[in-house]
Amino acid sequence: MKRLSVPTATNAKPVSVAALEIEREGLYPAVIHLKGRVEIKTPVCVKAGQGSVLNCDGYVVLRADAADFHEGTGQIEARGNVTVTREE
Repeated sequence: MKRLSVPTATNAKPVSVAALEIEREGLYPAVIHLKGRVEIKTPVCVKAGQGSVLNCDGYVVLRADAADFHEGTGQIEARGNVTVTREE
């Protein structure tokens, strides 16, 4: 498995991507093509309390056969056997 930590403009913490094959198309922000046992872990963060402190708790995990991850927007185009779960 290959793994990347991907910073995005849409999340305070980086997104973790993993797959058997990873290919980046162009310079940042790029489209990252993922193939084979794809796993994309996105942290769940919300502003809470005084001063809008960022509170991150758990992840949303997408698993698929293949996916394209858009770094600039955080958009994911998943294909094949796709599941989405919440993990602590």
